[in-house]
Amino acid sequence: MNAQEFMQAHADNAVAGKIPEVMKDLTPEALAQVMGLMAGAPNPLKSNKVVAVSQAGGDHIFDVSYFGDGGSVSMRETVREIDGVWKIALLTAVP
Repeated sequence: MNAQEFMQAHADNAVAGKIPEVMKDLTPEALAQVMGLMAGAPNPLKSNKVVAVSQAGGDHIFDVSYFGDGGSVSMRETVREIDGVWKIALLTAVP
């Protein structure tokens, strides 16, 4: 699995409500960041859009948007391979 496939699977799991799978994809730092970013997200999520932005070294940057009734939430997610496993290492808000 490459970084793009990992990010799409993560976003699809979020839309499907597979919270344990979503949580295991996050580093502790990213877990702390995601709580605030998802606070205003539509519930339930109905779809997503994953767009590759850049790659620098081992970091793969994606803009991920989640959509539902009444709105959307977007975030920039940094994905990197840690000990042979893809993880989301950093999340920031995207206006």
